[in-house]
Amino acid sequence: MTLKHDSNYDFLFFSVSETFTVSVKSPVSVQRGHTAILPCWLTSSQSAEDMEVHWYQRSDEYDTPVLLYKARAFDYSSQKPSYAGRASFGLKEETSGGLKAGDVSLKLEKATIEDAGKYTCVVSSSDDSDSASVMMKDDNKVNLSCQSDGWHPKPELSWSDSKTALIPANVMFSKNSAGFYSVHSWVLVSSPSEVSCSVGLFNEEPKETRMRLENSLEEAFIDLALSNKMRLFSVAHFQC
Repeated sequence: MTLKHDSNYDFLFFSVSETFTVSVKSPVSVQRGHTAILPCWLTSSQSAEDMEVHWYQRSDEYDTPVLLYKARAFDYSSQKPSYAGRASFGLKEETSGGLKAGDVSLKLEKATIEDAGKYTCVVSSSDDSDSASVMMKDDNKVNLSCQSDGWHPKPELSWSDSKTALIPANVMFSKNSAGFYSVHSWVLVSSPSEVSCSVGLFNEEPKETRMRLENSLEEAFIDLALSNKMRLFSVAHFQC
């Protein structure tokens, strides 16, 4: 601020800078193959159309960005190849107003396990610059199946993880010619997690088996023999 004086008036001259703060919402979870929105916006809600927006995943990949916007256009010349055709601007919410309202959220299509990690959003103008980071998590869903045979009378089946009971998608029973029951159930869970299936008779200690699901899990079929009964766990990626 400067002050100028003459015989009649004192003049105050202000030099106003265009300052802003970048905000994000983190973490963000996404299933593989689906589209992720990483919310990032200017808290002042001012337009970002004339600003530079730089999204990158790791600190050593600043020069090979996920998405670079400058001079009112996308610059793909240095984009990391694995994001080609998958990265663009998205909306943090349907009514956000997009770039005109300072919404510079990243839209990432066909998410892969390699996409998981920290993303940094850098917004720059001629007067100011600010950044913030979003953590994207791989919310991998798997379909876990449990089957047990050779029971009489009809058994009870339950699912649980390390924290709470799980509600199965279904529990089905069948009875063979000898009068013994089989039970089959499946549940949709996220990995990594540790899940158990318990089968038993009322007022008796149930038989239980556990499986720890890792992020790298692809597909597994595991047979577990318990006494004269057999349980089959089958795990496969769930696709919507």
